[in-house]
Amino acid sequence: MRMYNRLVNLLWRAYSYVSLCILRLRGKRSLVVVIQPAEQNITISQTSIATQVSSHQITTNPTPETLSTSSSSPPVHSTPTSLPAEAPANPAKPAPAAKKPSPAAEQPKKPTSKPPTSHASSPLGTSGSHWCMTYSPYTNTGGCKPSSDIASDVSTIASKGFSSLRLYSTDCNGLSAVASPALSHSLNLVLGVYISASGISAARPQIQEIVTWANDNGHWQGVEMIVIGNEAVFNNFCSAEELAAFVAEAKAAFQAAGFQGPVTTTETVETLTQHKDTLCPVCDVAAANIHPFFNGDVTAAQAGEFVASQLELLESVCPGGKKAMNLETGWPSKGSANGAAVPGSWEQRVAVEGIREKAGGKSAFFSFVDDGWKEEG
Repeated sequence: MRMYNRLVNLLWRAYSYVSLCILRLRGKRSLVVVIQPAEQNITISQTSIATQVSSHQITTNPTPETLSTSSSSPPVHSTPTSLPAEAPANPAKPAPAAKKPSPAAEQPKKPTSKPPTSHASSPLGTSGSHWCMTYSPYTNTGGCKPSSDIASDVSTIASKGFSSLRLYSTDCNGLSAVASPALSHSLNLVLGVYISASGISAARPQIQEIVTWANDNGHWQGVEMIVIGNEAVFNNFCSAEELAAFVAEAKAAFQAAGFQGPVTTTETVETLTQHKDTLCPVCDVAAANIHPFFNGDVTAAQAGEFVASQLELLESVCPGGKKAMNLETGWPSKGSANGAAVPGSWEQRVAVEGIREKAGGKSAFFSFVDDGWKEEG
């Protein structure tokens, strides 16, 4: 009995002690331990662990090893909420990758030079107002410009929106010094064989120069037209019959060398009209130099209308529907007046604007700069 009472007494004291301890712990933050069921797979991100440490929700200090592991371990990404579909037993072959388009279907790159022109298939001129600019590679003293200056001039012409450049001859190594940079800027070429006071025999070597240059460099591409002579009959450098024979001779030589574009000559409208029966049959284009300033009844403001009317007249000169082209036109910035036609910078601007508006797509403007080597007239 005594032993039983002692045991009860010890149990009571133990119960009292435990109760007292519990009472003392009240009001203090408790460490809550959550035991998850063993079958649940709980993933805790490193972010949540760091948050818990910073907010002191875990009262025990982490060890250096724990901090090191927490800061260097890569983040654990949560498992997707849905599993990917099972692969079929007999998976279909993947769709073939899109085939690279054939060269014919690809957008063609812009060529460094224009495609070859042809009298039969490629129209002369342009639908815009900047077809052609004439160019002579001479300095103000009559010498040949250095190639660097020529390249700069050609670049400027191209930047102004012209599509073609007219040369009068092969002088000053013009075929390489002028034509080559022109082609590099995608400018078409209107080449020339110049007939001087020395006559046709002196001009003949230029034909072979053009043929040799074109064959050696592949530059028939971009040659829009070839003009034999420039007002040669008007200036009494040869007769109409001599010019016609020379045009036919030159055309045969160029065609034999592979050129398929138009070959012609250029005179004033009056001269071509006077000798149309002789010159029109050998010319692929009805071409003339139309300078409104040389008509004393035309003012600068009327220049555009005058050029347009002369082109209409020119179309009727050569039968067979040959296209009429104006291969030289403009207005002087200074010099002597010609009746109502008065030179001057303002007048030049007005005249050129009118020509561009009315006939710019069929006209070669004269000239890129004032020809200081010429005498004023």
